[in-house]
Amino acid sequence: MKIDDLKPLFVNQETPAAGESRAKARTRPAEAETDRGEAGGPGDVVRLSSRARMVARANELAAGAPEVREEKVGELRRRIDAGTYDVSGRQVAEAMLRKSITEV
Repeated sequence: MKIDDLKPLFVNQETPAAGESRAKARTRPAEAETDRGEAGGPGDVVRLSSRARMVARANELAAGAPEVREEKVGELRRRIDAGTYDVSGRQVAEAMLRKSITEV
């Protein structure tokens, strides 16, 4: 097996922003607060990339979203009851295949 597009992994190092050198990234001010611990001495520092902050925010928003979209379900129920909901067998089969492929 061949793996293409390998990029170096820099553990515990600042990741440079687009167009920024690694040296400049190391001198960039910390983006997170420092935990001083009980004695007031230096503690661990956590720095989150903008992407990590974006993912965390997306997770927060998703967690607050309702599990079921009631307005969508209600509209479908009305159409089914009125006999106006029409979906082809092909669309159902494609959706079932798509779901089974993504669950693997």
